Amino acid sequence: MKHWKVLDADAGVYSCAYEFAPGAKTNAFATRIAGGKMMVVSPPTHASDAIYDELAALGEVGAIVSNNGFHHLGLAAWKKRFPEARVFADPLAAKRIAKKNRNAPSLEPIAELSGLLGDDVVFTAAPATKCGESWISVKTANGHVWYVSDLLSNMEQLPPNFVVRLLFKMTGTKTGYGVFHTAMKFIVADRKRVLRQMLDEVSERAPSTVVPAHGPILDTPDIADRTRAILSEAIG
Repeated sequence: MKHWKVLDADAGVYSCAYEFAPGAKTNAFATRIAGGKMMVVSPPTHASDAIYDELAALGEVGAIVSNNGFHHLGLAAWKKRFPEARVFADPLAAKRIAKKNRNAPSLEPIAELSGLLGDDVVFTAAPATKCGESWISVKTANGHVWYVSDLLSNMEQLPPNFVVRLLFKMTGTKTGYGVFHTAMKFIVADRKRVLRQMLDEVSERAPSTVVPAHGPILDTPDIADRTRAILSEAIG
C-alpha cells in the first residue's frame, strides 16, 4: 500500500505517517478488531482519498479513536467519511477536545471500546492523566506490535521552532528512542505511575515492534529489552 505501512498483514496491523502542522508529522495506527472491522487511532487530518480508501479496503472502519486530548484533528473528517463508525476518547481527553475542536463529533467513553476489540488487541487507558492517554498492543505470530502514543518517542530531530525546541531541551526530551518528557508534562498527572503500568504490560506482552506517535517505527530484535530499560530508568 502507498500510504499505510504494513506492520503485520495476518493480524491486520498498519501505520500511516501524516502531517498535522507544517513540517510536523505523527503516526496513525490501525488494527483489525472483532468482526473483521478496522480501528484507526489518531486518525490522520487532511487525509487524501487514498488514505481512507486503502484502510476501508482492509475492512469496515468500525472505531475511530483519539488516543489522548491532543490527537483529535482528524476526528470530524473520518466520522464524515465513515458515518457508521463509533468514535471514542477518554473522558478527560473529551473535555479538552470539546474546547479545542468545535467540529469534533460526539465521543463515546473509551471504556465502551473494550467490547469491540476481540482477543488479540489490548487497549490500555493510562491512569493518572490530565487529558487522557493510552497505549495499544496487538498480538501477532511474531510478537506484539505496540502503539505507545505520546509516552515514548523516537524523533530524528527536535522541532525547528526556537521556543518549542527550548521547551524540549528544558524538559529533557532528546532525539532517538526514549520517554517523551515534554508531552508528559502536559498529558500525565503521575509520571511514575503511568510508566510503571506500561513497564508491567511490556514485560507481560513483549513488543516486537514499537510505533511511537512521533518518530520512525522501531522493530529491531532488541526492542523489547530497550523499551524495558528506558521505562525502568525513567521510573528510577
